[in-house]
Amino acid sequence: MILNFPFVSGLSPSNFPPQMPRPEDIELPSKIPAIVLGGCTLFPHCLMPLFIFEQRYRDMLEYALESDRVFAVAAVPPGIDPDENPESILSITTAGLIRACVQHEDGTSHLMLQGLKRVRITDWDTSRSFRIGKCEPVECIDRDTDSTRVLANDLIDITTQLSGEGMPISERVQAHLRGVKCTSAVADVVAHNFVSDPLQRQVILETLNVPERLQLLHQHVHQIISGG
Repeated sequence: MILNFPFVSGLSPSNFPPQMPRPEDIELPSKIPAIVLGGCTLFPHCLMPLFIFEQRYRDMLEYALESDRVFAVAAVPPGIDPDENPESILSITTAGLIRACVQHEDGTSHLMLQGLKRVRITDWDTSRSFRIGKCEPVECIDRDTDSTRVLANDLIDITTQLSGEGMPISERVQAHLRGVKCTSAVADVVAHNFVSDPLQRQVILETLNVPERLQLLHQHVHQIISGG
């Protein structure tokens, strides 16, 4: 079993440890170990803290740390047991990089996972205690046109009403978004911080057309503001 904690945030490139590669410089392997969490979605450009204590995922973590420090967070619909229903594991997921890991004497670990890129799992290797997915990168449709940039800037503007202490997004992250050039990254950070429903998060993750993703988020944030 793996527990994920509620703190999530956008990641500022200026905070990357100098000894670690930057996301855009990382070439993903064709096979990636994976954890499967019900109703849990990791977005690219964002952080997810995890506590790992189940033996098969201890094995997976050791495997990842000894290779590329990369693993995927695969999701299943809420209430579905992936061991009993492996076909229910959703194929679109996010590969993440282990940015920091603290391993304890009892064998458990706390780690910080940084979402890198969307991937599609095409097949599973189940010969080990944990799953290894054969994967291919998933490219977003992001032509970064002027209209898409306007959508992204408008989305940042409306999140101002929901930023600050005790709010879904910090003022620091909200301010950082204004300097992010990639409109897909803006959408992912907003989704990671504002969308809590697991099914909605997965829909947004699978929306590869960036303008459409931004429009979905516009609607969602407006509903939050209006109390809907």
